[in-house]
Amino acid sequence: MNKVVIVGRPNVGKSTLFNRLVGRRLSIVHDVPGITRDALEAIAHWKDKSFWVVDTGGLLEDKDYIAQEIRKRVQELLNQASVILFMVDGKEGITHADRAVAELLYPHREKVFLVVNKMDVKKAKENLYDFYSLGFERVYPISAQHGKGVGELLDDVVSMLPEEEVAQREGLRLSFVGRPNVGKSSLVNAVLGSDRVIVSPIPGTTRDAVEVYFEYKGNPLILVDTAGIRRPSKVEYGVEFFSVGRSIKAIEMSDVVCLVVDLSEGVVHQDQRIGGLIARRYKGCVIVGNKFDLINSTEEEVKEYLRKRLSFLDYAPIVLTVATEGKGVRELLDNVLLVYQDYCKQHKTSFVNRCVEKVLSEKAPPGKIKVYYAYQESTKPPTFVLYTNDPEEWKSHYKKFFERRLRECTNIKHAPIRLILRSREE
Repeated sequence: MNKVVIVGRPNVGKSTLFNRLVGRRLSIVHDVPGITRDALEAIAHWKDKSFWVVDTGGLLEDKDYIAQEIRKRVQELLNQASVILFMVDGKEGITHADRAVAELLYPHREKVFLVVNKMDVKKAKENLYDFYSLGFERVYPISAQHGKGVGELLDDVVSMLPEEEVAQREGLRLSFVGRPNVGKSSLVNAVLGSDRVIVSPIPGTTRDAVEVYFEYKGNPLILVDTAGIRRPSKVEYGVEFFSVGRSIKAIEMSDVVCLVVDLSEGVVHQDQRIGGLIARRYKGCVIVGNKFDLINSTEEEVKEYLRKRLSFLDYAPIVLTVATEGKGVRELLDNVLLVYQDYCKQHKTSFVNRCVEKVLSEKAPPGKIKVYYAYQESTKPPTFVLYTNDPEEWKSHYKKFFERRLRECTNIKHAPIRLILRSREE
């Protein structure tokens, strides 16, 4: 599969170019260097050709753990790339860090395009010809922010790509969410069987919502690792603000969400807040109790505790894992498929009406409420419409009872349902 990989030192505009090529703001852009850490992938289209664009973390010669992990992942991607876009900052001119990246790329020079960014600035135009000294034949002056020169760059990029069919990566969207440092990235790596995303004990290591494509038992899945979600009062405007926004967006775009809880710390209020986000958006959910090896309780005791503390997610299966050892991963994925199966269930109108009659006969609604007709409107989540004489008279406690019993009757045990009440006039 054709991959166009964007590399360079931090803060030269890689994420800005990535977002422009894929036509969406997938990668966080900020003035602070080093925002992108994990590799982000998305499809780009240009002149009847489709290809994968990969945004990578900024390369530095630092010896710290995250810098070394970024470098290791970039080196792996260079071997997979059909084209490499080596980005530099025209305004700043050549730096020592640029020369270090160039040395890393020399073995791949036949597929390197040197992209000189920020050419809308006068100083950059004066520095342009200095960049030829880096030793690459293809040099392209652009402004990623304003799109100048990007079309010419893409014309030459696609001319180098071999003809091949691009597999459209569609499937069950599965996101891992939770507080910082509960083991989300470790779980993604355990599922994939490789160190695809960076894991460190430093809270906030993951910043973008990182998508990874995967198959399990013949089912295509899109795994999404997200940044940890802290309490709103703890989140300052800036990188973390946008990271949390990406995490919440990932929940909204998911079919199934794995709510990861650190069992060594127990279920705290923020875990419940995140669970509330999932429930209010009617998403399929698996509750993942991670770091099970760090506590002395039995599996039954832990599951009972989690069910009690997250009672509003009563439809969600519970799986206990040790992400660092890969324990519980297969059970987790089996439960994800189980939830998704229920999340997509569709029932005939006649069956839905029989179920509604059964629930009403079991416990009559308060007052003079009547139900005339019901049907299933859609799936993901299963959405049921009831025509009634007075939707406003449905009390919340009865509505919850009705939803729970309707789930049981329709055999939707592991997914939420949405109930829409409409008046007969509608």
